[in-house]
Formats: sequence, C-alpha cells, structure tokens
Amino acid sequence: MLTKSFQLVTEKWDISLDDTGSIAITSNPYAVAQDVACACSTFLGEAWYDTTLGIPYYERILGHWPGTQLINTKMATEAKKLPYVQSAFCTTTVGKVDRLASGVMTITDTNNIQTTIQF
Repeated sequence: MLTKSFQLVTEKWDISLDDTGSIAITSNPYAVAQDVACACSTFLGEAWYDTTLGIPYYERILGHWPGTQLINTKMATEAKKLPYVQSAFCTTTVGKVDRLASGVMTITDTNNIQTTIQF
C-alpha cells in the first residue's frame, strides 16, 4: 500500500513547497512516520469530526504522574488506529532531575517497512 501525505517542515510542522512551487508531497516510509507523529500529537477530543481520537494529555498525563507504561500504551494504540500501521512499539523515559519525557517509537507499516521515530 502506498501512503502519501503533505510533507511537513520539521522545524515548524507546517506544509512546504517543492522545487516547482507546488505543495511538497512525501510517501512511504516517511509519510507513515509523519502521520503517526501527528496522531500522537493530537489531544483527546481535538479532532472535531472524531472526538475519540487523540491522547488524553489533559485528563491523564500533563500535571499528573501517569507512569511511562500509560504513555507507551496510549501512543502505540493511537498509532495503530491508522489503517496502514501494522504494529507500533513505544518506549518512553523520564529524566529524574529535569522531568522531561523522551522516547522512541518503532512502527511497522502494512508493507512491512519498519521506521523509528524519536520524540
């Protein structure tokens, strides 16, 4: 399955133009990774037409100590909602001093292409 998406500029997470002045398009595996990153950045209820999409950042994560297992599970579940994601595995770590969360997600698309996303 070929997946295409608008290519987003990493620094601004906004659409960009290609060399011809048209909106830049990207395809597998970058498009799948980018779509997963967008899905995991969505707050629960933020998507107007399907309020079941998104991560419960306000309700369960921000301002709380959710534990890394909850974050890992919610992010992997959200990634697997995309029809072209076959599997997703997330590992989150939280710094004890600075309390900053970071991690890595490994996704496999329906073409069996494995991609790693760092966050």
